[in-house]
Amino acid sequence: MKLAAFDLDGTVYFDGSVPDGIAEEIAAWRAAGNLAVVTTGKSAFSARRDLRGSGLEFDYYLLCNGTVIMDGEWNLLYESHVPPAVVEAVYTKLHDVPAIDLYCTRLRERDGALLRKVEGLHNPIIKDPVPVELNAGVFPLVAVWTPGQKNLQLEIASWVRQRFDVGTAMNRNFFDITPPGHDKGFAINWLLEYLHRPRAEMQVITFGDGHNDLPMHALADVSVTFPWAAPEVQAACDVVAEDVITALRGLEN
Repeated sequence: MKLAAFDLDGTVYFDGSVPDGIAEEIAAWRAAGNLAVVTTGKSAFSARRDLRGSGLEFDYYLLCNGTVIMDGEWNLLYESHVPPAVVEAVYTKLHDVPAIDLYCTRLRERDGALLRKVEGLHNPIIKDPVPVELNAGVFPLVAVWTPGQKNLQLEIASWVRQRFDVGTAMNRNFFDITPPGHDKGFAINWLLEYLHRPRAEMQVITFGDGHNDLPMHALADVSVTFPWAAPEVQAACDVVAEDVITALRGLEN
């Protein structure tokens, strides 16, 4: 059996929509007896909103960079959370830093903003977050958005990694924080165990253009990225394809 794992933004979802032909190609992949799963940094709320009306259907959803896993009907199979002490420390560290946003995902509710200090820019990934208090609950993923401030992003990343045992990823002006050991690769391995499928019996093919896709590309039998991916992402993959449709058609046999 084959399992295809698809990132969302920059892979099957672009500028607010799914390009023509992708839904049909993934449906054909599944009809041939293969599995198709989403692997995204987005929450369930954001992923469902973005996919609504697209015609895209998947067997499983690996969300929040591997911290929340749901089946094809959006039933919860697994969840974890960033340790609250880490969230509080990051919030305190960044509270007085100008021009950054601190976002949090939640299990089913709209994404939240713990801090919001970026003005005049539209965030295409976490859309219309609602204000959330620090003690409002637990969060599967916390993300610092530092648009146009690469050095600040690196500084924050270094500070977090030196102090806390957490999962991290850098991507598109975001620095993501997840529970320890959680990333897209973790989620795929968790799913294979859940399916009682030995790794040798499942061919895993990964599709993604971002740095947070690297952990799943590392475990894939075939890893696929695209010309718009960063050079280091392209270098880590087996195939640089024109698009998802072209890549899938080449892997059907």
